[in-house]
Amino acid sequence: MNSMQVKDKIRNIANKKNVDFNSVFRLYMYDRFIERLSASKYKDNFILKGGFYLSSLFGIENRSTMDIDTAISKTIFSEDNIRKMLETIIKINLNDNAILELVKIGTIREEDEYGGYRATINVKIENIRELFQIDIATGDPITPKAITYKYLPTLGDKYINLWAYNIETVLAEKLETILTRATGSSRIRDYYDIYLIYKMGWDNVNKDHFKKAVQNTFKKRKFNKDIEETINIIKNSVVLKERWASYSKRYKYAKDISFDDTLKSIEDIIEVIK
Repeated sequence: MNSMQVKDKIRNIANKKNVDFNSVFRLYMYDRFIERLSASKYKDNFILKGGFYLSSLFGIENRSTMDIDTAISKTIFSEDNIRKMLETIIKINLNDNAILELVKIGTIREEDEYGGYRATINVKIENIRELFQIDIATGDPITPKAITYKYLPTLGDKYINLWAYNIETVLAEKLETILTRATGSSRIRDYYDIYLIYKMGWDNVNKDHFKKAVQNTFKKRKFNKDIEETINIIKNSVVLKERWASYSKRYKYAKDISFDDTLKSIEDIIEVIK
């Protein structure tokens, strides 16, 4: 497809789902990498997690994303090796009129992250282009194991197989992040993500796997706080309430959700691990 055809199809999807054009367009550009990954010899090394995974799982109308988060396994975790893998992936020709370029790669240094590497990819289709980031981490346990995820590309009609976190581990990691950072957290999206999973996917969560995922994640990250005390601190945080108010104004899918709503979801899933 040429750029005009792509834009027309994306505009139709955006109108149908009642989301903005740029969110759908960005997802399509992410797919240029994802589809190449699925066709590459490294497809078993990357495991989807984070916002891109949740957006595809629950729908872009319920969760947008600004980057791709992955874990990596069965390979040497070094900048040189990851650069080689990414460069090999993006060179694959899928006859989709897209040209991908690895702009840069470096260590994630922000306090907001647990470490790893961040790669910036440029995607060009004729006169349109998009820059996005891929965060690549390793080390955290996936309990009980990664799953095969059938992903349908934005403009595709055939599913592709990718590795992804199971939802139990996603929940465990987000819960640990919220409790550890408490009032110091700038990752307010984690509150929404737990609310989203609880409202749309809680019935599909294996509670025994979730409890084990929490145990493994908390142990790996050396979590040692009192959970009930931390929840009370979060409940009374003016700063977190203000951050939530800003988040819910920015994202249409969160506008009718209160900070108390997100905390109720967190408290309900905590009951499972007591």
